[in-house]
Amino acid sequence: MKNKYLKGAHLSERKFKEILRLFAEDLTATQIANISGVSRVTVNSYLKKIRQQIARHCESLLPAESHYRPAAPVRSVHHASSADEGDVSVKTEVGRNVKPVVFGIYRCSDRLHTEILPDVSRSMIHSVVRSSRSILEMQSAAEKIRRFSNVVDLGQYRLYNLENEGAVSIADDVDAFWGLTKHRLAKFKGLNRSTVYLHLKECEFRYNNRNEDIYETLLELLKTQPLSLS
Repeated sequence: MKNKYLKGAHLSERKFKEILRLFAEDLTATQIANISGVSRVTVNSYLKKIRQQIARHCESLLPAESHYRPAAPVRSVHHASSADEGDVSVKTEVGRNVKPVVFGIYRCSDRLHTEILPDVSRSMIHSVVRSSRSILEMQSAAEKIRRFSNVVDLGQYRLYNLENEGAVSIADDVDAFWGLTKHRLAKFKGLNRSTVYLHLKECEFRYNNRNEDIYETLLELLKTQPLSLS
């Protein structure tokens, strides 16, 4: 079926654009399925493709000095099911030995950027906040964490201000971004650790385009970089 936004699509372009518009309005997969009449399984499949394209787009906008490496999928720590996307909570203290998902926030020009930091531990964050530089200097991830103005521990849904030397003060921006991100992640009532990255990049995309029409922005993105079901 011809669809310039989705190669190999079994849906008409009109129906896909309907799903995309509902996604832009930030509805859940269940809500989109109920409104569009498309099965939730199919909707979830398309939403994952859209989020992957958004993530690639955000990665292409990273500043040249970034040493970004896409985070490898992490094995889920729970097996409970969720109504949307089969996701489970990342905010868990059930297993105290489970390493929390930590991501950093920094600004370049007029955009906020995020990176998941697999090598940064909760104790390392606490060391920075307490200005225990001597402890941090012994950590291999010291250089990684220094360039962030803030980090978030998703295990506790907590935002930390690192106040690093040379970091641009972006308190208002970060507070607004974290408010959006926390609200969106809570809305899904749990996220699989392996899909946190896609949702984080979606939040980044939505925040950086908050003054634009998200639907039209996505249409333009997918027109130049169409999705593929293969």
